[in-house]
Amino acid sequence: MNSKPISIRMCFLLILFFGIAAYANTFNVPFQYDAASLLTEQTFQPPFNSGKIWNVLPSRFVAHTSFALQFAITGSAPWGFHVVNLLIHLLTTLAVFGTTRLLLRTPALRGTIPPEQHDVFSLASALLFLTHPLQTESVTYIVQRLTSLASLFYLATLWMYLKARLEDARHYRVVFLFMLAAMMSKEISFTIPFAILLVDFCFFPLSEKETVLAKLLRWLPFAAFLLGILLLFYLTSAGRFESSHAAVNTTTSRWCYLLTQFRVLRTYLRLLVFPVNQCVDYDYRLSSGRGDLDTWAAFYLLFNVFLLAIAFLKKYRLLAFGVLWFFLTLSVESTVIPLKDLIVEHRLYLPMFGFSLFFSSLLWQAARSPARFLAIVLALAVVLSGMTYARNEVWQSPFTLWRDTVKRSPHKWRPYSKLGEAYMSELNDDKTALFYFHKALETGGSSAGMLANMSTAYFRLKNPTAGTFYHDWANSIMDPRDQAAQVVLYGNEAVTLRNEKKIPEAITSLKKALAINSQYQRAPILILLGEFYRESGQEDAAIAAFRQAIEAAPASKEGYDALALLYKEKGENQKALAVIIEYLRFKQKHKQLFGN
Repeated sequence: MNSKPISIRMCFLLILFFGIAAYANTFNVPFQYDAASLLTEQTFQPPFNSGKIWNVLPSRFVAHTSFALQFAITGSAPWGFHVVNLLIHLLTTLAVFGTTRLLLRTPALRGTIPPEQHDVFSLASALLFLTHPLQTESVTYIVQRLTSLASLFYLATLWMYLKARLEDARHYRVVFLFMLAAMMSKEISFTIPFAILLVDFCFFPLSEKETVLAKLLRWLPFAAFLLGILLLFYLTSAGRFESSHAAVNTTTSRWCYLLTQFRVLRTYLRLLVFPVNQCVDYDYRLSSGRGDLDTWAAFYLLFNVFLLAIAFLKKYRLLAFGVLWFFLTLSVESTVIPLKDLIVEHRLYLPMFGFSLFFSSLLWQAARSPARFLAIVLALAVVLSGMTYARNEVWQSPFTLWRDTVKRSPHKWRPYSKLGEAYMSELNDDKTALFYFHKALETGGSSAGMLANMSTAYFRLKNPTAGTFYHDWANSIMDPRDQAAQVVLYGNEAVTLRNEKKIPEAITSLKKALAINSQYQRAPILILLGEFYRESGQEDAAIAAFRQAIEAAPASKEGYDALALLYKEKGENQKALAVIIEYLRFKQKHKQLFGN
C-alpha cells in the first residue's frame, strides 16, 4: 500500500465536481411540499425582524434566520435557495472529510491506515456522504435546510473538538460556538454532547491519565451547555416546548411510536444499502403491540446489530462507531417522541456520516490496495451521482413529485391531497383537484386542510351545497393548532356570507381569521376585509385594513393597489399617487425581491 497519495486540492475538486454534477438539475426546482409555506410566512419576509423569528421556534432560530436573510438578499427566486442549500451540503461534506482525517489520527486508529492514505480514505467517506441519493430530500427540498444546516454545525462541532484534543485546546471556544449554532438549527443537535462522549470512548482509549472519571469531567461542560439550552427553549416557549412543536403528534402514544420505529430503522438500514424505491411520503402503518411479529423481528435484528457493534468495537472501531452513530443520531426522532411522519428520508442526512465511515472501512478491508480502493470509490461516486440526479428529476414540479408519490403510496391519502392542491394552485383546475381529493377520501384519510380546500373548490364551481358540506366537515374535525386550515375556512365562510349580502357577518368571519394570530394568508384576508368595509361604506375602516395588509406583506402589490383605488374613488388623487410612489420606492429599495 505505497501508491502515491491523492492531494487535498484534488480531493476538494472531486467533491466540488460530484456535488455540482449530482445536483445540477435542482436550481429551478420550485418550493415543494410544505416549503411553499415559506412564501406565505410573513415572519421571513422583509423587513428583517429577529424577534419574530425567535418566537416562531427558538430551537430553529439559526435556520429560520437563514431563510429570512435569503429573502432579503435573493428574494423568493428558488435558484437562490437551492444554491445556498447545495453550498451547505458541500460544506457539510468538507466537515465529513475533515472529521474523518482527524479520527484517523486518534490514538485508537493511529497506524491502522498509513498516514499518506488518510486523504484517500477521507475522500471515500466524503463522496459517499455527498452523492448518496437519500441526501436529496435534505438538499433539494428547500425547507430541509433545517436538517442540513444543523448537520453542518453538528459535524463542525465534532471536527473542532477533535482539533482541540489533537492539536490546540483553544479550539474548544469554537466547539461551543458551533454547538450553539447547531442546537438553534434543529432539535437533532441535542445529541451532540453524547456524540462527543462516544468519540471520546471509541477513539481515545482509557489509560492512567485518561480514566473514566477524567473523561466524564471533560464531558460535563458539554452536558451543562445542553441543559442550559434546553432550559432556555423551555422558558421561552412557556413550558410547552414539545406539545407546541408542529412536528409532534399528540394522538399517537409513545409506546406505539417506539414499536413502529423498530421497523422504520430496519427500513432506513435497507435504504442506506439499497437506495431504491425512494418516496417523499411513505405509507407506513403503526405497530400494534405484542402480537406484531414483524415489529419484534425488526427489534431482534437491530438488537443484534447493536451487540455486534459493541463486540467489534476494539478490533474494528470505525465499523462499530458507524453503527453506534446511526443509532445515536436517530435517537431524537426515532424513539419515544411521536412525530407526525413515522418515516422520512431527510432524517438519514446526519446518520449518513456513520454509514459512510462504516462502508468505507468495509471497502478498505476488501480492496487491499489504495489504488483499487480509490478506483472503486470513484466508480461508486459516479453511480450514486447518477441515481441522485435521477431522483432530483422527481422534484421538478408538484405534479412529478406527487404523481411519483401516489405510485409509491397508492393507499395513503396525503399524496392524493397534495396532487389535488397542485391542480388547484398551479392550474386553477378545480374539477381535477376534486377528483384527487375524493381519491384521498377513498383511502379512508383526510384532514381539515384538505376538506377546506374541497370546500373552496366547490364554492368556485358554483356548488354552494357541497361547499357548505365540506366546510362544516372540516370545521368539525379541526385541530386547534391547524391555523392555516382555520384561516381558509373563515375565508370561505366570509365569501359565502358576502354573496348572501350579509356583509356584517362576513366581516365578523374575517376578524375571526385574523384573531387566530397566524401569519398564513394574513395580507389577503386583510385586503378582503378592506373590500368588505368599502362595500359597506366604512371607508376609514377599509383604509386601515388596506394599510395593515401593506404592513403584513410590504412586497405584495395588491395592498397598495387596493388602497390607491379607494383613495381615487374618494377623489383624493394625491393620496392615491403617494401610495403608488410608496410601493415603487419599496420595490427600488428591494430590487432582489422582484427580479426583472
